Amino acid sequence: MAKKITLQELKPGDIVLYSPPPGKDSWESWLICFFTKSPVSHTAMIAGNPGYAAQEIPGGATVCQLPDPGTRTVYVRRLEGEPDTTDVLKIAMKYVEEKLPYPMSNLVFLGMYILASDFIPNTATGLTIECALKAVSYVLMEFINKHLHPGTSTSPMVCSQFAAACYDEAATTIDPKYTINYDESVSTFSGLIHKIIDQLTEEEKEKLYEIEQKEDEIQLGAAAGQDYCEQLAKAIQDQQNSNLITAPGKISDKLITVFYQYGRCMLKLIKNVDYPDKKQATAEEIINLLRDLLSIRDAFISPGDLLSHTTNLMDMGELAYTAEEITPYWNRND
Repeated sequence: MAKKITLQELKPGDIVLYSPPPGKDSWESWLICFFTKSPVSHTAMIAGNPGYAAQEIPGGATVCQLPDPGTRTVYVRRLEGEPDTTDVLKIAMKYVEEKLPYPMSNLVFLGMYILASDFIPNTATGLTIECALKAVSYVLMEFINKHLHPGTSTSPMVCSQFAAACYDEAATTIDPKYTINYDESVSTFSGLIHKIIDQLTEEEKEKLYEIEQKEDEIQLGAAAGQDYCEQLAKAIQDQQNSNLITAPGKISDKLITVFYQYGRCMLKLIKNVDYPDKKQATAEEIINLLRDLLSIRDAFISPGDLLSHTTNLMDMGELAYTAEEITPYWNRND
């Protein structure tokens, strides 16, 4: 029998994941479950009033009532150590106030990515290429969303990406304790960057890394973004006969320098920030660039990933509530 959690036990910032709604009109939700091989299709975050949740929906970021009792299964996840996640919710509410758009086009990229990723080998090289595939999809989505949704403070996001990004932003700008860690089945772009940063931090800061020179000029635009991502994938494929990971959990110097050049290109494309094209770089210089690179969101964190494929989100159980229990929360003015 599944664990149960009550409305009174919820905390602001808790991640809630919904099973698809009943009825024939919920085909989008069922498709998400089918493609992601998961029982959940939607992600939200508990607001200050536990009867409501901040979330991305087709009308834009908003705060909505929890589902009517008995209509959908609601799973609750919370960070280990149970830190105060009010600051994470504040980030979500910033986007709610902006009414950050929900990009339906991203669901197309999600489907394309999932179909393509089924053919990527489950190896160190394959997982790194998968990260590159996510990144190129992000660049293309950025290009489309900037034309469809000009003037937004960040790229529009779908529901699970919205929740993951709020935690990632809190981890980057407030405290690393808000970092959501994913298991090996989820090849997150930011996870790989964090891994490289952690390794470089433990090494000598003044160690020099040899950077392969690029003679071509960085060009702006989605086509150029795809080109540079393909260069990254090719550089990784060229190393298939060597070790990407030179010791258990250790990333090779060659791969680190590939990501330095890759990050330099991506930051120019997305943020118009120039990093010098140099022959050598210290660990500290690479760390600074990679931290800037974390502004590129993980494009495809699915509801199922947040439900089942993290290493530090606790399973708080299924939310149990009746109409009598939740109606007073819905009638409150806060």
